[in-house]
Amino acid sequence: MKILLSDDVAGRIESKLAKFSRSWAKLGLDPLRQAVCFKVLVLCEMLGGRTLAADAVDLADNTLDNYRHGKKDPTFAKLELMADKAGIAARYLGGEWFFEKDAIRIELSGRGGVSRFTAPPGLMDNPTQPYLHGYDEIVPSFAAADVIEQYWARLGLDPASLSTVLAEGDSMMPTIADQSPVFLDTGDRGLVDGAIYAIKVDGRLIIRRVQRLIGGGLQLLADNASAYPPQEIGEKTLADLDILGRVRSAAVTC
Repeated sequence: MKILLSDDVAGRIESKLAKFSRSWAKLGLDPLRQAVCFKVLVLCEMLGGRTLAADAVDLADNTLDNYRHGKKDPTFAKLELMADKAGIAARYLGGEWFFEKDAIRIELSGRGGVSRFTAPPGLMDNPTQPYLHGYDEIVPSFAAADVIEQYWARLGLDPASLSTVLAEGDSMMPTIADQSPVFLDTGDRGLVDGAIYAIKVDGRLIIRRVQRLIGGGLQLLADNASAYPPQEIGEKTLADLDILGRVRSAAVTC
């Protein structure tokens, strides 16, 4: 799975990764602990940076900083909360995460994406118990994963072509709420009239409904039309439009 990032979030992750990787090397963190630090770093930037992320999950700034540096490991409950706020399902926390310029690629290792191993000594929640590194508890929900896969199958979607973004703002209310996880079919970029797409405009990700215009071109429409006027795209610039994919589903955050 790929999680697409806006240019500013991708830039912050790249900058922070260069900074904190030096800290991880200095502390001599093993690859498993570095992987946890990386996930915290990514989630932190997806939530708007350290201060906003700390407020979102009720953490002290210095505690979150210790997580990023690898001086302390987060509990699974706290990491799951960060992922939930960022619109990422908990099952993906057990996968391997890779930064790829404008996206985070997640590879799940086996069904449910969770493997278990004995914790090495160090700053752990409960070092005498076998657990997924850095987490205090985790119970893979294979049934939930099956339901998701069946849902995509009913929509005729290939899971490999699905990506997730997080809606920001009220422009697509009431269809898509602020901070809702939005699932994109990156294989569908044909701009079907009336469908909703994620589009990169001037380096910023937006979600809009498209309406074809007579004679060529189209309008990008916000469902909250009273607050967001239509944006017209001329036929000449249509070919250069950066379309990330069609919105096929959106979850409601709690």
